[in-house]
Amino acid sequence: MKVGFFGTPGIASYVLEKLCCRFDVVFLVAPSDKRCGRDLKLQHCAAKEAALCHEVPVLQPVSLKDPAFAETLRGFGADIFVVVAYGRLIPASVFNIPPCGTINLHPSLLPKYRGAAPVEWALINGETVTGVTVQMINEELDAGDIVLSGEIAIDGNMTAKELYEIVLPVGAGLVADAVELLCSGGSINLVKQDHSQATWCGKIDNETAHIDWSTSAPAIHNLVRGLNPKPVAWTTFRGKHLKVWETRIFSEEAPAPAPGEIAVLHKKRLIAGTGNGIIELVSLQPETKKRMDAAAFINGYRLAPSERFE
Repeated sequence: MKVGFFGTPGIASYVLEKLCCRFDVVFLVAPSDKRCGRDLKLQHCAAKEAALCHEVPVLQPVSLKDPAFAETLRGFGADIFVVVAYGRLIPASVFNIPPCGTINLHPSLLPKYRGAAPVEWALINGETVTGVTVQMINEELDAGDIVLSGEIAIDGNMTAKELYEIVLPVGAGLVADAVELLCSGGSINLVKQDHSQATWCGKIDNETAHIDWSTSAPAIHNLVRGLNPKPVAWTTFRGKHLKVWETRIFSEEAPAPAPGEIAVLHKKRLIAGTGNGIIELVSLQPETKKRMDAAAFINGYRLAPSERFE
């Protein structure tokens, strides 16, 4: 079976690697290389790096709507196209090319969490179950018929990094199975999404990551784990930016500080008040410094009584 692939970041690279082991991946469509770093060197995206390792031809079109580009794709004779975190909408003139259609991997249980950052938002919203969906692409974002899906349980302390480590192999397996099903010639029971149940999630911006100490301890804890490893939840302390990498819900007996107020327990544990409950800060990163545990933060900053995150 010949597979055409569209993708950009690490999750796309992972799936591409797995597909190369089972199918003939005939091309990768990736975004243009970007100049990064102080020396402004051109850098490939993760998917392009994987494609080059497997000698897969890489296409980096300026426009997906260019008729000449569509003709180039037809020349590869792919049976099916696979899209994983490509970052641009695929026009009908492209997704209708392969005889078996075009599928997309989405890391949520559609129709819930359509749009950007579904893994992060599932954690931020305190979900206990999420999943992965392989859907047929159509002209609406994440609204195509479902080919396959799988559930994933979420632990109350799981971070986005840990959840992605589960999503990757589950998602890659489902994509490969979907390719087999759709290209085998057998009958497939596609499931239409209930659009009335659709929810949307937007991109994570700097303000989303800003901790609001007037919210509850569980809400702050979920924000922190949902944004680990990036972009990382943040607050300010003594007028400077402070990243909060890891927290715990504090359930022991202790006087409740005011929202944002800091308290030290046994000279090595750091807690803070919220609008409802107490949260323990386990790992932090002050501006211009390395990530550190609570004890190192306490020893390094010699906290005064009633100091607070601003």
